[in-house]
Amino acid sequence: MQAYLNGHSFIEQELNRAKIGFRKDDNAFLAVDDVTALQAAADKLSPAIIRERLDYWTLILGPKFSVKERQRINLSRFYSISQIEYCRNFIFKRNFPIHKLFERSCELGLWRLTSHKISDIFGQRLHRRISGKLATVIDQIEHGHHVFRAYFKHAFLKQYEKFSRYLRNELCSNNLKDFGLKKGLDNLEAVREKFQAITGRFASFQAQWLNVHVDFPLLQRIALPITIGSVRYPGIKIHETRIIRLMEVLLHGGTHLGGWTAKEIHQAVLTTFGLSEKGYRLNQLRYDLRKLKGHALLERDGSRYAYRLTTKGVEVALLFLFFHKRLCGPLANSRFHHQPDAQYRPNSRLETAYHRADKAIQSVVDLLAAA
Repeated sequence: MQAYLNGHSFIEQELNRAKIGFRKDDNAFLAVDDVTALQAAADKLSPAIIRERLDYWTLILGPKFSVKERQRINLSRFYSISQIEYCRNFIFKRNFPIHKLFERSCELGLWRLTSHKISDIFGQRLHRRISGKLATVIDQIEHGHHVFRAYFKHAFLKQYEKFSRYLRNELCSNNLKDFGLKKGLDNLEAVREKFQAITGRFASFQAQWLNVHVDFPLLQRIALPITIGSVRYPGIKIHETRIIRLMEVLLHGGTHLGGWTAKEIHQAVLTTFGLSEKGYRLNQLRYDLRKLKGHALLERDGSRYAYRLTTKGVEVALLFLFFHKRLCGPLANSRFHHQPDAQYRPNSRLETAYHRADKAIQSVVDLLAAA
């Protein structure tokens, strides 16, 4: 007799008994009122509970024996695990990082997940007489839905996106002997511990490979115009000198706790950068303030016409200023004005990084010229 068990359905029933609210789609819990209760319901699935349900359905559907037959023959039931799956979910609030991480993990998995790495993840020694598969593939289940698989003997690890909310790592085994485990139902807890360790090692390897920033097109999004209601706000370009000066003045406004009025900001910009009123008029400043406010970089102090940077505005202003003063400016100057002389290089990490970056750019230029 074959029985199919779904752990997510068991968890669902346990949460219903405890009257805990949740939202579930297929075999994924999208929301739950009590996360601790959700984990407790998952841990409650034990061999004793499974055996109780299997005994019931075996009695109903299986062969029947009389009392005399049971007295003459020592009858008992034995349940073994033929196939088992164990998953580990990484939950995100937005779909954007899931898709980027999954794409990058597929690329690195095909390249970096060699046979030795696969054996390390599965905790097995690699030898020549190994049976079964040992490979990595990407399967396309349906259009736009891909699954990354790493095979080892009669088991495989797979990773895929789930409902634009999860990044799921799932381990499936068709023969527990591959892991040195017995297939009896009583060994379920040992199987769970073993599979937790394997999925944990797989996640650790990916965490090392993905120790980089995902693509975040902040500058591209801010540069595009936006429309809020019937009002259209122009984009903010990173090369706009007026915006850079305005952000620098607003960042150094530590004494203006109640925000800056437009005239105070205008006077501060003129004084700081030695500009005349004709070079930067008050109407131009109001136009720039309107753009910053439309992109949620600037806010008013209550009902007063006084302005200060929002949390997002402070971060964007720092990014713009660091890009110009710490990165773009020095590199552009060394490219087009004069080459830095390593002999007169100050003894600082920042200057060392600039020289290293300049040398790398020169290598790229030389390679392009040779091609």
